[in-house]
Amino acid sequence: MLGIHVNTLSRAQRETIGCRLLSTGELLELHAALDRAQRLRRRAWRRAAVLSFALDAALLGMTAYAAGPTPAVAFAAVAVTALIAVCLAAAWVMAIGVYAGQFNRAVERGYPELANRCRL
Repeated sequence: MLGIHVNTLSRAQRETIGCRLLSTGELLELHAALDRAQRLRRRAWRRAAVLSFALDAALLGMTAYAAGPTPAVAFAAVAVTALIAVCLAAAWVMAIGVYAGQFNRAVERGYPELANRCRL
């Protein structure tokens, strides 16, 4: 079955953090590793966003050149750009937002004194 992958923390990781089973040093090491992975995901997302909007601009430019400046081309430009923005927002939430939110909530529940220091 095909599906869309949503990047999440495993239940065991959330419970380990939320029940305060890690030492402070282990939590900081885990945070550093997860933060590196999140930075790589954010960088990849930014590259995908720039590439998507660059391709959008190029294709719309070629369409406008071939068809001329018409209301249909303007509507297509707005619609396609909005669709790309919605897709990129959904990709950000699924790849970065859910994961960071789960980790931050688990840290707030298990280690409230480190909640500001260990945010993704």
